[in-house]
Amino acid sequence: MDLGNKLEIVPHREVAGSDSYAAFEFQLVFGVEILFENFDKLTDYAVLFEFHDDIVLLTGTDSPTEIEFFQLKHTTSGNWTIPKFCEQDKAATSGKKKPSMLHRLYENVENFGDFSKNAQIVSNAYYSDIGQSGSTQFDALEEANRNKILTHIQERFPSATVDCLSVLGFRRTELQKSSALDLVKGRVHTFLQDKIGGDAFQLQACTDAIVSQCRIRNKKLATDVNANIQDIITQKGLARTDVESWLKEIAAEKNAPDWSVVQNSLGDGVAFSDLNESRKAYEDHRITALDAGNDAQNAVVRRVRQALIGGAATAPLWTFIEQLIEEENLMEVATKNGHTISQLRAILIYEIFKS
Repeated sequence: MDLGNKLEIVPHREVAGSDSYAAFEFQLVFGVEILFENFDKLTDYAVLFEFHDDIVLLTGTDSPTEIEFFQLKHTTSGNWTIPKFCEQDKAATSGKKKPSMLHRLYENVENFGDFSKNAQIVSNAYYSDIGQSGSTQFDALEEANRNKILTHIQERFPSATVDCLSVLGFRRTELQKSSALDLVKGRVHTFLQDKIGGDAFQLQACTDAIVSQCRIRNKKLATDVNANIQDIITQKGLARTDVESWLKEIAAEKNAPDWSVVQNSLGDGVAFSDLNESRKAYEDHRITALDAGNDAQNAVVRRVRQALIGGAATAPLWTFIEQLIEEENLMEVATKNGHTISQLRAILIYEIFKS
């Protein structure tokens, strides 16, 4: 059985889709971190949100070959220790001990066997046994600590062997609820500077778009995803191809001006209500334009681009747009795909300036 089949049939953990603001913010920060740091390492990969663990990294999307698990733990009570990793709360009803975080982490390795490349506890605090080191696998610990971890895991999974310690580990990263979006914005800024160069891109719009896509994947319940590897990746994850699409759109978006510039080209006599609704739709579209997976939006954009082929926009721009909408019957495809007249105008404006 290959990894894709296992992902389709292995039951995911009972809680899927985070309704906790704080939990999502931590997943958001780290998910973006994993998404970007692997861009230059892997040619084909996907980051999944809330599927078998808080964050999952798949190597390969059509036929995945390796899987990595990241269990996120935010704490304000000091550094981590092995006893903390092994803590087991009692169930309120039965009084039985719940699995520890090490148990839950190892369970993924047990379920996915040799496909499991890495499974780490990720936290904002440090792990005392490794000091200020940012990351380690447990097989690098002193023998006494290795034995403590393995013995604890074997209490629940007797078949576990010492080999699992080369897969299990700890990673320290920035995970702060109060500054989560700032951390994401910083990572987005660094990544875009490296890949696109300069600062001409709209950083806040880019960040908002990426956060929005992560949020959609996080909120989609695993129980609502069809048992198909492609659906899993599309609905619960973001792939390298998504990042490539963002980079392409962001590079093009650098040519899409602020509304203040657009408005000067529209001409006089436009009703305030039409102007205001178009402004709001334009600002929204500068964000949603980054979503290559929005089929309805893509259909409208494709039709708009066809309508614009071979003809230069003329001034005043509002008159040109209204005539084009009527002559090319653009409202038909817009309405069919759930778009308002303001959203259609916004797409037209965006495409005209972008090109």
